[in-house]
Amino acid sequence: MNAPARSLAPLSTLDAPMGGQIGYRVFGSEGDWLVLIHGWCGNAEHWNGIAPELGRDHRVLAVSHPGFGGMLPPPPAGQTIRAMGAAVAHLLAHLGIEAATLIGHSMGGPIMTEVAIIAPERVRALIGLDTLTDRDYYGRVPDDELVRRHEEFAADYAGRMRAMIDAIVHPSTDEAMRQSITHSMIASAPAAFALDVKDDLFAWDAEERWPLVACPAVMLNSAWVARLADPAPMDCFSSTDVVEYDSGHFPMIEAPVMIVEKLRTCLATLVYPLTTH
Repeated sequence: MNAPARSLAPLSTLDAPMGGQIGYRVFGSEGDWLVLIHGWCGNAEHWNGIAPELGRDHRVLAVSHPGFGGMLPPPPAGQTIRAMGAAVAHLLAHLGIEAATLIGHSMGGPIMTEVAIIAPERVRALIGLDTLTDRDYYGRVPDDELVRRHEEFAADYAGRMRAMIDAIVHPSTDEAMRQSITHSMIASAPAAFALDVKDDLFAWDAEERWPLVACPAVMLNSAWVARLADPAPMDCFSSTDVVEYDSGHFPMIEAPVMIVEKLRTCLATLVYPLTTH
C-alpha cells in the first residue's frame, strides 16, 4: 500500500489560538474519529500512505501544525508543544469532534498528550507512534544540553537532518526513501523556526505532563529505534503498554501495510473493548 495515486484536495486551514494556522484534511466519511498528529518537521502529507486505508472504516483527520507544511507560522509564544496541543484541541472543537483516538508520531506524542490534558472530553484514547518513552527526548533536557543540541544542528542543518534520518530509519529503507524523507522534513519549515520548536520539545517534560492524562493509552514503538534510547526508564510510563513493531521511525512511510495492521490491532484491544461493557 503506497501513497494514493489520486490527487488530494488542498488542506483546509483554521486560525490557531496562539497565532498561525493549523491545516487539516479528512479521509473517510463513517466511523469513529482517528486524529493523525505528525512529528517534528512533518506535515499532514506524511500520513498519505495510510490515511486512505484507515479511512475505509474510520473518519480520519490529518493535521499540519502551525508553521509546518506551508501553514502560517505563529509568533514565538505559539511555537511550543502546549500551543500546538491547544491548536489541535481548537480544531477538534471547531469540527465538533468528540471521543477521538489520537495517534501521535514522534513530537506528535507530546502534542497529543497536551490535547488529552486540555480537552479530555474530546479524547477517547491515545496511541503513541515511536514516541514518548525515551528520556533523552521526552524527559526534561538540561539547559546547557539544549543549547548544545541547537547549535550543533544549526551548524549544518541539512547534514544533521540527513544524519538523524539515517540513524532512525530501518536498515532496509532504500536511498530514494531516505532522500525523500530528508527533503520533505527540510522543506516543512524554515530551519530557525524548526529549531526553536525542537528546543521547546526538549524542554517539555513527560514526567510532569503524562501523569495528567486520564484516558487509555498505548505506545507503538520501533524496536530498531529503541536501540538508541536512554536506558533509564521513566516511571510515569510504568503502567503504559509498549508494543514494538519491526520498522524504522517513519512506519507510515517505510512500512505502511504493517503499521496499518498494528494500528488496527491497537484499536481493537485498547479502544473498542471499552464499548462492550
